[in-house]
Amino acid sequence: MDPTLLVQDSPIVVVLPTTLRPDFIQAVGDVDPRVEVVLVSNDEPIPERVADAAVFFRSYALRREIVDGVVERARALQWMHVPAAGVEAALTPQVMDTDFAITNVAGVYDVPVAELSLAVMLAAAKCLPNYFAAQREARWLRAASWDEVKKERTLPQLMRGSTVAILGFGGTGGTLAEMLRPLGVRILAVRRDPRPDPRADAVYGPDQLHEVLREADWVVLSLPLTKETERIIGEPEIAQMKPNAWLVNVGRGRLVDDDALIAALESGRIGGACLDVFTREPLPEDHPYYRLPNVIVTPHIAGAFPELNEVDREYFVDELRRFIAGEPLKATIERSKGY
Repeated sequence: MDPTLLVQDSPIVVVLPTTLRPDFIQAVGDVDPRVEVVLVSNDEPIPERVADAAVFFRSYALRREIVDGVVERARALQWMHVPAAGVEAALTPQVMDTDFAITNVAGVYDVPVAELSLAVMLAAAKCLPNYFAAQREARWLRAASWDEVKKERTLPQLMRGSTVAILGFGGTGGTLAEMLRPLGVRILAVRRDPRPDPRADAVYGPDQLHEVLREADWVVLSLPLTKETERIIGEPEIAQMKPNAWLVNVGRGRLVDDDALIAALESGRIGGACLDVFTREPLPEDHPYYRLPNVIVTPHIAGAFPELNEVDREYFVDELRRFIAGEPLKATIERSKGY
């Protein structure tokens, strides 16, 4: 970031969406006396002052045409912040044709997403959805025979001794590995750079994916969505998985070929799936994922926690201070990589 681009005593125009809470907007304005906050919404014309913007807080709550309008008019834009882990929806052709800095929120979602991943894995291993359903029906779900156990899916499994493959071994994947360690599981990591990592028992490159899938009892997707990762789990990959393996997707819905996964779940080709993200959201009420007994659905909620607004606010405020001081921003996105 070139600090000479910020002229001393000149206003630093920061564009924020009106959906932000008042305390968030106030905190941004308090960063520096030169900061001038300009608000944009989905329902009002884009203010003329946007033309002088240096910073744009690109919320996914803003419609695409509003975002494109801000980018088009803010010819001197130097930095766009995306308050999310995944930025693929923000990398529009118009944005890709620019050279301003793009940041996301590095590390903010690592712990909550890893915790939910662990929670649904344990829920699946211990058959908790089945027991919860039986509880609502006041039914004592205790199978009397092995045939009934297989039919009712009521035999809890051990996590200890199982193999977990984590595809995407960045902040979330690495944090999940640390949480899994005390359970006595074997961890296989798949990432673009297959350097050894002390949090994993072995690290593989993308070209070794099928080899990893053949060994895994659990396959966790914590990848960004890029051209290389879209539908990374399709029919050929599912064919490599163990019959009792579970797929856990906390990355992006389009990492998975839905038709191939549904067919595998319906036929019993794999054990099941825990899904927090979907190709279409909200998930339509008639979608097969809702009715399949070997699927746990959560509504893209893995990254949420009560203090998220405060954390996002402090993160952006700190980045804005860095920007004004001409210091490097913490989480700059590489357009060519998509993350």
